[in-house]
Amino acid sequence: MDFQEISPNCKKLRKKIIIEYTSYVDINELAVMELTRQGKKNMTTISFINMKGGVGKTTSAVEIATILAKEHKKKVLLIDLDPQTNATLSLITLEAWEKIKDTATIADVLGMNRGMSSRDDEFDIKDAIIKDVGGIKNLDLIPSHLELTFLDLDLVSVPARESVLKNQISKSDLSYEFILIDCPPNLTLAPQNALIISDYIIVPVIPEIFPAIGLPLLVNRIRKWKKSFAECNVDFLGMVFTKVDGRYSIHAQQMDALRKKNVIHCFSTIIPQNADISKAVANSKPATIAYPNCAGVESYKNLVKEIIRKIGA
Repeated sequence: MDFQEISPNCKKLRKKIIIEYTSYVDINELAVMELTRQGKKNMTTISFINMKGGVGKTTSAVEIATILAKEHKKKVLLIDLDPQTNATLSLITLEAWEKIKDTATIADVLGMNRGMSSRDDEFDIKDAIIKDVGGIKNLDLIPSHLELTFLDLDLVSVPARESVLKNQISKSDLSYEFILIDCPPNLTLAPQNALIISDYIIVPVIPEIFPAIGLPLLVNRIRKWKKSFAECNVDFLGMVFTKVDGRYSIHAQQMDALRKKNVIHCFSTIIPQNADISKAVANSKPATIAYPNCAGVESYKNLVKEIIRKIGA
């Protein structure tokens, strides 16, 4: 059997490719495929999750995605996996979502309701991507859909249903530096699809008694679930304290207590309670765009720097 050693003329392709030589081999195509594979390996995927809602999870995902794209010039894909669609409506208007909700959302990517004319087995994940969403260069979005509420029911008989999103991404030629995923406040099928492909988890936490109580449960359940999937290498990047109000002594006390418990890493940056962030969401814009100089945005910018340092991106 004849072999040919190929060294493609590309700086990013460091290792040589050994291939079986046949008349059917397209060397350029193989080089592109290898570059795509290497590019996916270099993507960092982060899921934002907490089993309690209203903790700033969606806001954190949206602002961090925006800052990575706008300030750090990173190519970012934000996937909205929460059926409440809050991340989606933080970046596009309700009218814009109404126009695409039945043809190109994460519901299509995950293969929900394949009997509908707009959804079939051959749906390409790229068809659901909104490029440069909201006019933000380098930031793309896969919008959510209310139907995700029924994802577990619709995919009940699908083999390896926890890996549907992984399979869609694997067979595509997506090339991003970051994929950020806004998960719903539970550990059902949607977040399981996210965790399978994630490198890291960020847990937003309001430093109050009730939100903090569920943190050890969340951490233990994810670590236990992870053992069932050999291909899952996700780890906790850390928790970020959100909606912190300096007027409340309970916030300072709970932050100190959680740091001492050391359940997972605590980011040093805290996100203050900030009215401008809420106002921005109402206008379908990230606060980073609508109110770039507000205290909340400055804190998120510092958090992004902390994240980049921690993962070495």
